[in-house]
Amino acid sequence: MQVGIQVHGLKPVLETLRYVDRDLYNATTKEIRKVSQPLVQKVKGDFPSSVLSGFMKPAQNSRRRGGAFPHYEVKKARQGVGVKIGGRKNQLTNSWPVLRVQQKNAGAMIFDMAGAANRGNVFVKNLEKEGYGKASRVMWKSVRANMPLVEKNIRDAVAQVEKAIGTKLDKSIERRAAQSEFTKTQSRNALGQFGG
Repeated sequence: MQVGIQVHGLKPVLETLRYVDRDLYNATTKEIRKVSQPLVQKVKGDFPSSVLSGFMKPAQNSRRRGGAFPHYEVKKARQGVGVKIGGRKNQLTNSWPVLRVQQKNAGAMIFDMAGAANRGNVFVKNLEKEGYGKASRVMWKSVRANMPLVEKNIRDAVAQVEKAIGTKLDKSIERRAAQSEFTKTQSRNALGQFGG
C-alpha cells in the first residue's frame, strides 16, 4: 500500500536526468529520501504497539499454501514503512508521483486495509469495535496529517534539481554556440573538410 506527494512535471525531468546525468539524478533522489524521513518516522510511530490478540500470534500448524497467515508485530510493522521515489502516472490527475510512503509488511498491510473492499467479516468488525476505525487505519491518515512536515522540503529539493538542470542546459547551449562560432572561422577545402 502506498500514499504520497505529487508534483506536476517533475517525473519527466527525473527520467531525463537519469539518462543525462546519473550523478545528479542519484543526488536528487537521495535528497528527496533524506527530507522525507520526518514523515516516515511519524508514520512508523502511528502503528499501534498491539492490536487484536489473536492477530498478534503466528498461526500454529497452518496448512495454508505459502505458509502461515501473516500476523501483526509492531517491530516489523514499523520496519515495513519506507519511501519510494517515482511511480506510475495517475491518469485522473495527469501527474506523476515524486514520493510514495509505502508499507511492505504483510501483517501491517492487513491491519491497515482490512475492510477496504469487504467490511462484513468478523475480523474487520472486531477491529472497528476495538476502536481502530475503518481502512486505512494508519497509512493514509498519518501521511495526510504529517505531509506538511516534509512538503516544503520536497518542493525545495525539486526546485534545486530544476535549477541545476537549467544551469547544465545553459552551459551546454553556451558550449555549442562557442563551437559553432569556432567552426565559422575555420576554412574548408574543396571537399568541404576543415583545415585542408
